[in-house]
Amino acid sequence: MDYSLLNPIVHSLAVYKKPIKPIECVGYDSKIIYVISGDLSGSIAGEKLGHLNAGHLLYIPAGVEYKLKAQYLRCAVMSFDLFGGIGVAEGPRTVTGESFDASRLVCGEDISPFDSYVHVEDMESERDRIIDMCSLFTSGEGLYLAALSAAVKSLLVKIAETVDEHALPTRMVTALDAYIRENIGEEISNTEIGAIFGYHPFYVSKMLKDKKGITLRQYIISYRLKLACEMLRYTAKSINEIAEECGFTDASYFTKTFKAAYGETPKAYRGKYDNDII
Repeated sequence: MDYSLLNPIVHSLAVYKKPIKPIECVGYDSKIIYVISGDLSGSIAGEKLGHLNAGHLLYIPAGVEYKLKAQYLRCAVMSFDLFGGIGVAEGPRTVTGESFDASRLVCGEDISPFDSYVHVEDMESERDRIIDMCSLFTSGEGLYLAALSAAVKSLLVKIAETVDEHALPTRMVTALDAYIRENIGEEISNTEIGAIFGYHPFYVSKMLKDKKGITLRQYIISYRLKLACEMLRYTAKSINEIAEECGFTDASYFTKTFKAAYGETPKAYRGKYDNDII
């Protein structure tokens, strides 16, 4: 991991002492929630959390939906841009899921494990440091923002060193590939993928656009067509069968889409490989 890319800019940092209602939220910046006392539960990115007690820490990246709840809780909450001011224009930095606008979110570099949410159970050793960071933010004294940036970066490095990266959820694009492959013959919607991975569908598409230069819908179609090419070349299945197995609604739509992508019909493509020797 290249820690030099981390340059957190803190926007808010405070100790909260109040119940948390289970409302689905999305942040335009990253968050660290540290439990000082009490009990916190809920879900992040569609995954249910256990009970978080004193010393537990959550890192939640920007753009990830979460729903937390607590009756009696004292926790420190810090919100920050991970990459030196890359974030969102003026406006609320945390909104309800239905109010989230992916166009306001700017994606930075992907640095594992901070491209997924992180739950660390044993961070009791960081309690005093995190409380001191809250006091420093409240004081607003001297070069407090620069000092906080350094302190948050140090905490992030500590988190990365503590987490077993092999136990983290699969990174998003890899997970998308696996999901599309497993469901290639089914109708796959942006909304469905967003729900499965706990991201807003607009954010999924935007992230994919930033990474691969195509939208989520284009990515799914491209994946279907690549599989169709393999089946045309290496199987004797009919074009109708291939269209159905690759998730196209009918053979005529498959032929039209295939020709637009490759400049020839599926039949013509197959004809070039009729004499392939295995």
